[in-house]
Amino acid sequence: MVIDVFRAFSAAAYAFAAGADRIILAESVAEAIGIAERIPGSLLMGEVNGVKPGEFDIGNSPGEIVADQARVSARTIVHRSSSGTRCARAALAAGAAPLFVASLVVVSATARAITGAERVTIIPSGIGGAEPADEDEICADVLTDLLSGVACDVPAAAARVAALERAEGLRLAPFTHPDDIALCTQADRFDFAMKVSETSDGMTLACV
Repeated sequence: MVIDVFRAFSAAAYAFAAGADRIILAESVAEAIGIAERIPGSLLMGEVNGVKPGEFDIGNSPGEIVADQARVSARTIVHRSSSGTRCARAALAAGAAPLFVASLVVVSATARAITGAERVTIIPSGIGGAEPADEDEICADVLTDLLSGVACDVPAAAARVAALERAEGLRLAPFTHPDDIALCTQADRFDFAMKVSETSDGMTLACV
């Protein structure tokens, strides 16, 4: 299980809710472009250091998706982010199976999808996959409680995330859509989980 609240796996969830067909996870901008070139009609989504590359169609942004949902409907999205997508690829390459990804907007549905598993490893992707990020740690704690049957106030946890200093920093960042943080902290907005699998087109995310 890989978590990225700000913003990769929140953006992915909003894309699926808007009707995206599938999301292929890329390691780099170059790889993402190469995958998209092989899939007619696909869209490039993501960021480098928070900023949407010039070749990409959509930033790593729930706000951009919600503002133009028809754009992603029935499309394949190739997604590259500095933390979430790269951590998920590393986890799958290391043998994690089944592999799910999560954020606060799908946290309870994700817990339900993996309830009963013999062992669950939760990986908060953090900042660049190298530094802890409070929002991912909070989401990991929520998942741990839900899987353990411990009473958990998911909306309260989401409110804590919305109040973080890091959340405020992202709200003020020039690359962040004005609605991104609010959308990322809507606890349990969606009733589906997101699972990664290896396909002929690459590491592919689908909602289940």
